[in-house]
Amino acid sequence: MDPIKTDCRHFRPDRPCTPHKEHGVVCATCTAHYDPIRTRILVVKLHAVGDVLRTTSLLPGIHRRWPGAHVTWITSRAAATLFEGNALVDRVLIFPGHSPVELDVERFDVIISPDAAPESCSLARYARGDQRIGFDMTDRCAPVPMSPAAERWLELGIRDDKKKANRLTYQEHMAAIMGVDYRQEPPILELSEDDLAQGRALKVRHPSKAGQKIIGLNTGAGGRWRFKRWTEDGFARLISRLLDDGRQVWLLGGPEEVERNARLAARTGGQVVETGCGNTLREFAGIVDACDAIVTGDTLALHIAIARRKPVVVLFGPTSLHEIEVFGRGERIAPDLDCLVCYKQDCDFVPNCMDSITPDTVHAAVTRQLRTLPA
Repeated sequence: MDPIKTDCRHFRPDRPCTPHKEHGVVCATCTAHYDPIRTRILVVKLHAVGDVLRTTSLLPGIHRRWPGAHVTWITSRAAATLFEGNALVDRVLIFPGHSPVELDVERFDVIISPDAAPESCSLARYARGDQRIGFDMTDRCAPVPMSPAAERWLELGIRDDKKKANRLTYQEHMAAIMGVDYRQEPPILELSEDDLAQGRALKVRHPSKAGQKIIGLNTGAGGRWRFKRWTEDGFARLISRLLDDGRQVWLLGGPEEVERNARLAARTGGQVVETGCGNTLREFAGIVDACDAIVTGDTLALHIAIARRKPVVVLFGPTSLHEIEVFGRGERIAPDLDCLVCYKQDCDFVPNCMDSITPDTVHAAVTRQLRTLPA
């Protein structure tokens, strides 16, 4: 048997490698395509989908710190599809509620676990590796921060006063925990032609006039903090202003927004485009990509829009606007209230934070962001 370079990035034990299929080279004598792996890295980041996506901003820094790295990322089934086409992640392992079998036998040079959540810490502790970065775990199920940066992140997660005082972005915290060079690279979300097809089909069915911009309104914000979601009346009044400006308005959302989007469409006499609330994650991303600008709360649509280089107007209430990096492509809007960044799931203040954001304020921000687009 000819020698096999099992340390090459292209090596696949169960099939011919890509250089062999495309160029006919054989492993033993190949030099032009031989790409030896220097460092095997495991990244443990499971939840939530938006958090997983924004953590991909750190991948260029990981590769700068460890040239020639082979990156395995373990994540939830819901988030796994984010990595399709991502050239900076070599392999994705899905966490189905128990340890993937690969972790039983593999050994990594570096294990990066930037999350203090019990499941993540447990997986990082279970995996075998020479160097651990981020969080470890005790046998009493307590997270163990491995650096001062991880200690600061743990404090932010358990103390509201620290969270409110924080002025660093999520990516800045993660870069400090990982010890990587962060250059404000945006999240990575590659889309295929199939992924983009849904958004393109909507453009065909609802053709816009010459020069008419499409504004996507993501009307929901998940179920954990309902006050991350702007008011229905606020959206209705904003839609009216945008339609008067000659914009085309698309309503975006998931299963939780079916009734809300139907009501908004009815209030506007059917002048908006309902993009559907049953799209897959990647179809949804393709629809976001078809828009010229996005208005959203602090939710997954925000991170998708940023990854796809779309101008964003982001509305904040109970969560931290300072942690969100818009990479020079948007505006963060929050009312002038002392109680912001409370992370409460309910509120009896009248008006509450989201009630206090006016359609005029959002409309002005959208107008400014549209001016940044090519004519």
